[in-house]
Amino acid sequence: MSSSAEQKTTSYWSTLQKGTLTEASFEYGLKRPTDLDYQLPEDSDFLRGVTFNGPNGPYKCSRQVSRLRSKAVYSLKCSSDISTEEFYPANDRDARYIHMGWPAPSELPTGPMDAMYRGPKSPPTADNLVCRRMVIHRWTISLLAEDLEPVDEFTKAVEKALKESNAIDQHEALRDICAAWGEMIPLCAVIGASMAATGTLGSKQTLTGDSATFRPSDRGPDIMQMIDANLDITGNFERRFESRIQGGSPEIFSKSGFNPWLTNLADFDNCWTWEVVKVNRGVPIIDILPSKLRDQCARLLSQPNAIWRTPAIGAADPLTFNGASLGVKDIKQIDIWYNTALVQDISFVYTDGAVSGPYGFGKTNKISDSFVLARGEFITDVFIWPYGASIPAIQFVKNTTQISPRYGASSGWGEPIISTAGGSALLGLSGSFNTAQLQQLQESGAVWRSDVKSDDYRAIATSSVGYGNGTMFNDYRFLGHPPTSRISAIEFRNTLQAIARFQASGDSTRNGTPIKETTPMRGTDAGNTDTWNLEEDEFITQVSGRYNGTAIYRLEFTTSKGITKRMGQEFGEWFTVLPPKKGMVLYYICGKTVGYIQTLTFVWGAPPLKDTD
Repeated sequence: MSSSAEQKTTSYWSTLQKGTLTEASFEYGLKRPTDLDYQLPEDSDFLRGVTFNGPNGPYKCSRQVSRLRSKAVYSLKCSSDISTEEFYPANDRDARYIHMGWPAPSELPTGPMDAMYRGPKSPPTADNLVCRRMVIHRWTISLLAEDLEPVDEFTKAVEKALKESNAIDQHEALRDICAAWGEMIPLCAVIGASMAATGTLGSKQTLTGDSATFRPSDRGPDIMQMIDANLDITGNFERRFESRIQGGSPEIFSKSGFNPWLTNLADFDNCWTWEVVKVNRGVPIIDILPSKLRDQCARLLSQPNAIWRTPAIGAADPLTFNGASLGVKDIKQIDIWYNTALVQDISFVYTDGAVSGPYGFGKTNKISDSFVLARGEFITDVFIWPYGASIPAIQFVKNTTQISPRYGASSGWGEPIISTAGGSALLGLSGSFNTAQLQQLQESGAVWRSDVKSDDYRAIATSSVGYGNGTMFNDYRFLGHPPTSRISAIEFRNTLQAIARFQASGDSTRNGTPIKETTPMRGTDAGNTDTWNLEEDEFITQVSGRYNGTAIYRLEFTTSKGITKRMGQEFGEWFTVLPPKKGMVLYYICGKTVGYIQTLTFVWGAPPLKDTD
């Protein structure tokens, strides 16, 4: 090895995983890594954090999160080993980590966001997963967590996050920090190159061959076939997870084959192509913070602070399933079992493969329907119609304002209760069940997450009046763009009878585009109608009226301008409902109808946001 190449190799420690070597790197004047006074440059790319979010991670983050302490002791050794590895991951998540050269999640220390996103281990898959890797060692690096300290910018970012006014905002700020700075830092790693192939084997099939001894002749332009050939696994996979080359020059491999690629990789002049290809040990970025900040982050990210409970809905029985039992996770889909009378069972499927439920009926019966969430979507509202020891119907709203079908009964007793946590994401549902149906639901109970929240959510509260078992309706679906929606007009039957032919119109805007929606007619009994129009800056702030038995006979709406609009007939018991919080306005209505309106649930909300908000 030439002296210039040796100098470049030594200097490489300052530019690990960078695309090119800078002139400053060549002029750094480093000594051989065996010398006692060797110093790791503070800007080493190796000291950047790694994040595990995303479908193809781990990813190296864009910012350097740590640096070596001035008196740190560490090991940096040159190596010419070529090793082969064969793993049988328990599930797809483990396979993704191992495929990229990291230990399985269960073998890593708890990261800063583990309580939010990982929770217990993912369940094993029925697939026969296998991963074979060839690792070409050029350098091995070993540090201790005590050798590292955070860069000032990272410390300041954490301090700023912890100064947010509430736990939800603090969680969101820390999530942003982990996205920018990473979740974990490698401590013990191999630098060089690797090729890996991961997939599932067929029934009773084993992985044949041995990449340690097999060296096929160079052939074919298909890089996937070439990787399989060099790992001696051609034709083994029933389902391929991924094939990948890390480090070196993949274009040489694809054009010229294995031997030229390995020869080029072994040349110290090409050290700029080497990457971190195997990590044996890592440390969470929170662990390198000063002890006071580290403790604050640990308390904030602990499970109890991430979730909370609300009162149960339905029969007051002991809870027999817990929506928080799997830890804090992202919901992938909600499976529902129901008939035309009630909800029979429910199950939550999470993005990491974990499943909560079904609990009774669903264990032996086919799913009725599934409500699927895309990446970035979460549930902000749950409409539940409870009655006695049953849940006749349930409905969900996403942060995108998409509303699910109403699962269960379309008519019957019981008024809707809206469970929400100010725009926070639903984690799951707790409750009780028997073999035939759900009996009780508790829409929190370590179920609402404090770390994920919709920015444009309007706080709500409800007031209900009336009694009946008619057809259920929910006007949320007709809000247009809910954050900016306001009631702009009401059409109603103008005869001295029970309230019927009732329709509310709403105005909203999205990205500057006006939206106008009108609800279906609520109560179809015959009669002439009138329309009441509200001014653009006018909102309904009070509702009074009369009801008797199973009919709403009179409604009087009072607005923010002091105007009262009356409709219906003077008959029945008087009621008045006001928003429970100052500043709230009438947002939308739920209820039940036959030929006329039987019941009404008034949903009060914070004033509509401006479209620019």
